[in-house]
Amino acid sequence: MNDIAPGLPLVAERSERVRELLAEGIEPRVLVVLVNDREVGWLIDAKNIWAFEYSPDWRAAPDAFALSPGLPLATGVHLDGASSRPVQWYFDNLLPEEELLRILAREAKLEHTDAFGLLRHFGGESAGSLVLLDPGALAATQGLKPLPLSELSQRIRNLPQAAMTLNSPKRMSLAGAQHKMVVVLRENDPDKGIFEPLQGTASTHILKPDSPSSHYPSSVMNEYFTMRLAKAMGLDVPDVRLIHVPEPVYLVQRFDRTPAVNGDAVQREHIIDTCQLLNESRQVKYHNANLETLQLALRRCQSKTRARIQLFRWLAFNVLVGNGDNHLKNISFKVTAKGVELAPFYDLLCTGVYDAVVYAGADKAIWPKSELGVAMGPVSRFADVTVESLLQAGEALGLARKTAERELLTMKKDLASKAEALAQSIQQEAAARVQGMPAGDDKETAQATLGAEAQLLCAIQYIVIREMLTRLWPAS
Repeated sequence: MNDIAPGLPLVAERSERVRELLAEGIEPRVLVVLVNDREVGWLIDAKNIWAFEYSPDWRAAPDAFALSPGLPLATGVHLDGASSRPVQWYFDNLLPEEELLRILAREAKLEHTDAFGLLRHFGGESAGSLVLLDPGALAATQGLKPLPLSELSQRIRNLPQAAMTLNSPKRMSLAGAQHKMVVVLRENDPDKGIFEPLQGTASTHILKPDSPSSHYPSSVMNEYFTMRLAKAMGLDVPDVRLIHVPEPVYLVQRFDRTPAVNGDAVQREHIIDTCQLLNESRQVKYHNANLETLQLALRRCQSKTRARIQLFRWLAFNVLVGNGDNHLKNISFKVTAKGVELAPFYDLLCTGVYDAVVYAGADKAIWPKSELGVAMGPVSRFADVTVESLLQAGEALGLARKTAERELLTMKKDLASKAEALAQSIQQEAAARVQGMPAGDDKETAQATLGAEAQLLCAIQYIVIREMLTRLWPAS
């Protein structure tokens, strides 16, 4: 074993799978999987066949949990097959997607198809609790690095040619296709500074700029407004903030983190998305987004009554605000030794507005014939949704019809007025902020942003929300 990779002999002493491979003359690629500095097990790649093996110490711990139902603790070693690859599917779901993955891979000098190599490079911070390190890696440096607003602004202006995390002290892997980075806010307050965590420190917030694509203008305001509206309508969502550097920036508090108390370090909580919960590849996040899949997810939850109500509320809200991007990776679950619970909702925005004439143009506009994120039986487009189809969806999720009716009546009564009040409040705050700025380029940028965001908020309310409310309750 003298010629093999450093740290591998230590893993071989405890890993049955690694010992077997070395005995066959195969040197695998291995990553140590940690949760809050505790060794959970080892991710192993040998000739493109992945395996995950739980550490015996982890399996014996009273507070141990399985990474997902598809990787149960009782089975010490999980080995992928030729067609069924639960290990690779689970860990693939930690990686970014689409063009963002290609950008990050290019900056890391890796092939975007080398999922294991990307996990090795970016595994210091992921969605949920996991940290992935090379065997024998030294303890990562802990601490915070201030992120000046001017530097953040420059990184935003460099998009999409360079990722926002270029030259960051921490490599991170967050699922999804949007540009984003992880940061730390002290006491959930951006006025006390924004910091980048060093490699050994957990982040507390996720930061997103406006989409660099001209197809999705004012995406920061879109998500900020929709998330705050969701909270006003009783959905379980994390706290969100909006700042300007002068470009608009969206900050969402991580619900997979336990805040530091009395000097203790921030703790990571184990979170999995629906694809991981049901042992599916991320490739099916849209195709399998239907009521049948949500039923399967609900069966895994400990508190089924709460989960049914919240999930139906989420489904109805997304219909009424025109969110067609509520796919399976945008529903997550907390995992502990006690079981699985539905996590707060996130990534809520109005996608339908970008399909309307105001943004898509008369030749490409398809709203309200845009596709739903979650198909409800034969209903797959916003234009075809009815009160009855929503009630049937509620029943399919296990709700009593009267409970589903009550939820919809609350939406009918309150959604438009709460959206209007929220939009007015946001615009008043923004106008006061811009008015107080000194003359100069930043103020001109802020004024242009203010106008664009006002147009977006108006379109969401009076094109999308009004359209859906009128379609569902035409006589109201």
